[in-house]
Amino acid sequence: ADGKRKKKAGKLTGTLRSCLKEVVRTYNEPGKLDKVTAAHEKVDKIKDLMHDNVRKILETHGSLETLQAKSTSMTASADKFLKQSSALKHQLQMRNLRVKAIMALCSGALLTYVLMPLFG
Repeated sequence: ADGKRKKKAGKLTGTLRSCLKEVVRTYNEPGKLDKVTAAHEKVDKIKDLMHDNVRKILETHGSLETLQAKSTSMTASADKFLKQSSALKHQLQMRNLRVKAIMALCSGALLTYVLMPLFG
C-alpha cells in the first residue's frame, strides 16, 4: 500500500483531475463567459480585418501608380514612334519622287539622243 501512495503522491486523484479538466475547459475561452471579453475579441477581429483591408488598398494604390507611370511612358513612346514613322514616310516619298524625276530626265535625254539623227 505504501508503494501505491508513493506513486500517487504528486498526482491528482481521478475525481479531482476530471473536475480540474472541466474547470480548465470552461475557462479556456473567456469570451464565452464574459460579454465584455467577447466584445473585445470581436473588435480585435474587426480591427485586424480593417488593417488587412487598408494594407491591400495601399498595395493596390502602389500598383495603380506603377501602371499609370508605365502607361504614360508607353504613350510617349507611341507618339515618338508615330512622329518618326511619319518623317520616314515623307523622306521615302521624297526619295521616290527624286528617283522618278531623274528617271524621267534620263529617259527624255536618251529619247532626244535617239531621235536627233532622225530630225536633225
